[in-house]
Amino acid sequence: MLSLVLIAGLGQAVAGTSVDKPVSSAVLREQAARCRSILKRSIVDFYLPANVDIERGGYYEFSRDRAFVPGGEKFLVMQSRQLWFFSKLAAEGIEREASLPAARWGFAFLQKMHDPVNGGYVAKVTDEGAPTDSRKHLYLNSFALYALVAYHHVSNNNEALEAAKALFKVLDAKAHDATNGGYHEFFTNDWKPITDPSEPGFVGAIGVKTYNTHLHLLESFTDLYRAWPDPTLRSRLTELLGIVTSTVRLPWVGCNVDAWHPDWRVVDSSTNLRASYGHDVECAWLALDAAEALGIALPTLRSWADALCDYSLKYGYDAKNGGFFYAGPLGKPADDTKKEWWVQAEAIVGTLTLYRETGRKEYYRAFAGTLDFVEKHQIRKEGGWYAARKSDGSPLNDTISSPWQCAYHNGRALILAAKRLDAMASAASQ
Repeated sequence: MLSLVLIAGLGQAVAGTSVDKPVSSAVLREQAARCRSILKRSIVDFYLPANVDIERGGYYEFSRDRAFVPGGEKFLVMQSRQLWFFSKLAAEGIEREASLPAARWGFAFLQKMHDPVNGGYVAKVTDEGAPTDSRKHLYLNSFALYALVAYHHVSNNNEALEAAKALFKVLDAKAHDATNGGYHEFFTNDWKPITDPSEPGFVGAIGVKTYNTHLHLLESFTDLYRAWPDPTLRSRLTELLGIVTSTVRLPWVGCNVDAWHPDWRVVDSSTNLRASYGHDVECAWLALDAAEALGIALPTLRSWADALCDYSLKYGYDAKNGGFFYAGPLGKPADDTKKEWWVQAEAIVGTLTLYRETGRKEYYRAFAGTLDFVEKHQIRKEGGWYAARKSDGSPLNDTISSPWQCAYHNGRALILAAKRLDAMASAASQ
């Protein structure tokens, strides 16, 4: 859905923002081509086919000396994200002859991580697929759900869709909080809640509900709802949309924070009361996507999304070097100024989406500046993205692959940005 503001040449600008001519269709098309070029040379050519573990199944999670290598274990998040990515590539017709078999390979391995007795997917397995950590976390399982739906979409594999339905049902039965809303997050293999604060975890502190997990549940439930418009799923997706747009927001500040008690009282600690700019920009576009799936008119959320992202623009965007900083104290400029790969990726698609919806030129400039930073500093000349750079783009570390880092954030951002730029260019030229 294209903003009427953009199509009409900005019309009435948001109060207090600049009034500029809209970006020309020619420039938008050039940026779309640029996104596809970056996608091809830094992501597709890097991961396909080298990331596929033909010997053991699934995907490699580590690299050494410019090559992917076995790591001893495979993690549900990374295996799911790569299955999603290869499925998305195939669905978009990108290197389909290689990407579809890579997705098929990952789907087969993912089923080794499924718990046939208790349902859900275990956290870690050996490189060959034997369980090493059978605990269940909803953040991890949400990515399994996301991947299953994507694979079903491109392959028409009914087994994948049925697995996604079954996973939603077990997550809802075992983890949904009927009293307070949202989901409890961390469980043993037989779905007993994990409450010991000394237990090694994955996302967030033990015993809390997190913005991060609920944001990614929103993401996966949205795609599942498009494939399976189940009434219970619709109710849960609507609930999640309310949580990420209202419940986890600090209205007196203007941003969201991560950790909340089970009854949605904020965790009042200095480590929690901080802004995560990448999550908020990501939240804006994922919430708009969920609303679209639910049939909610996007203009009804425009002012909310604008306000959330405006906070990140004010405190988190690096106007000098381009790109977004990592995090900062509430109502103050960023103090953690590294540039994480996933933050830049989500900023690319998030700011572009907000420009589409609001017509505010500030968002286009942030999109273009972030893409400039990525192309100049985040991409490794041999392929792949550095996990983090210093604020000026100089080296911080040489990590390019890990159980958390793969082609999901950046691959998705470039695929979506290219498509949205093309659509915006077509609208602007009419």
